[in-house]
Parts: sequence; structure tokens; C-alpha cells
Amino acid sequence: MSVGQKIPDTKMMEVEWDDSLVDSGACGKPSAFQTHEKWAGKKVVVIAVPGAFTPTCHANHIPDFVKQANDFASKGYEVYVIAANDPFTMSGWRTALGAKGELHFASDIDIAFSKALGSTADLSAMGFGMRTGRYAAVIDDLVLKSFDAESSPGEVNVSSAKSVLGKL
Repeated sequence: MSVGQKIPDTKMMEVEWDDSLVDSGACGKPSAFQTHEKWAGKKVVVIAVPGAFTPTCHANHIPDFVKQANDFASKGYEVYVIAANDPFTMSGWRTALGAKGELHFASDIDIAFSKALGSTADLSAMGFGMRTGRYAAVIDDLVLKSFDAESSPGEVNVSSAKSVLGKL
């Protein structure tokens, strides 16, 4: 997949935010969506991480997106944090990070979206199996405008909030 091409039409799942999810005992209801249907006509930033609650993702990567959510929104972008985790885990992670409805946390089912973009990470040696790579994709009306993948799943450079905001 190259910049300038239409993104893949894959299925993802998300527990959409509602105020009941502030209570960590609430699970919400996951719903599936197709990327082409949900993102058509929109500006979207996709931040892919190898896994929810993992040290780099939880402490060094996604908190800055939570803090700067309004900066992305002011530029007209919706931010989707995606991983191979199930939608309940992604929803719980959103709550743990103090995010609410300002960011979406979705499951890249079978890592199909990340595979199509060519960014996966084989973390089998650590017992995690195949995961999404760590990357940032900027999408405008289903067209890939920029794509930056980290050279290692443990790095946060080109996919950082600061770096992505600089591209918008």
C-alpha cells in the first residue's frame, strides 16, 4: 500500500464511548464497522500499537494522544487507536488512560488493516503472536495521505502525537 492509494476496506470492532463506561465494571456493547463505510468523507488518524496495556503503548505512546485530542479535533481529525486486542480490552484501556469519547479505541480484527498496510509485528518469541506494527496513518476520505511505521515495536518516534500533529 502506498501513499495516495485508497485504504483497505476491513472490519474493525469498537465499544463506542458512553458515560456508563466511566465505571470499570461496565463493559459496553461492541459493534463492528467497515473502514470504508465509517471513514468515508472524514479525516482520520490511525495510531496502531502492538497491544493495550503494554509498557511502551500504555506509558509512552498513547497518553500524549489523549492529552492532545483537542489539537487533532481542532484540525478536523478523528483519532483511532487500534490494536489486535478485543474490543472490551480496548474499551477498558481507554478508560484506564482517562480518555472518553475524544478518541476511538478499536480492534483491528485479525490485524487485517495492518496486514494490508504492510505493518505487522511478530511477537511470538514473547508469547504475543502476530500483532499490529506501531505506526501512524493519516487518511482523508479513504485516501492514505501519510504513513509512518516505527522500525521497532518498542520505539515511539514517527508515530508520536507530536510527529503526527506536525503532518496535519
